[in-house]
Amino acid sequence: MDAKTLEALQASIEKWERNAVAETPDEYRTGSDNCPLCNLFIEDRCAGCPVKARSGSGYCLRTPYMVAHDAKIFWHTGTGTARQARKAARAEVAFLKSLLPTDAALSRSQADEGR
Repeated sequence: MDAKTLEALQASIEKWERNAVAETPDEYRTGSDNCPLCNLFIEDRCAGCPVKARSGSGYCLRTPYMVAHDAKIFWHTGTGTARQARKAARAEVAFLKSLLPTDAALSRSQADEGR
């Protein structure tokens, strides 16, 4: 994983960690316009995105994102709760963290960039 992708992944994790403690539906951010990874990859149908690489689908299909996005809508409309949305956000955090490279892989990619 290159440094730019790693930075976007880490920023996406931080965003979802904020969602996991959001006090209102308006603080709970979803959508491609609020995603650092989407900012890098969505224009090319998610080619190169680590989420797509893991899920096999673009646009975060087959990932916890879909449930988290719906949970925000349900919370906002009163048909869901903050607890449900936060739980969904924690699942998204766990999924995104699973995409982080191991220390060895990270060291190799940083060394490659130095060449």
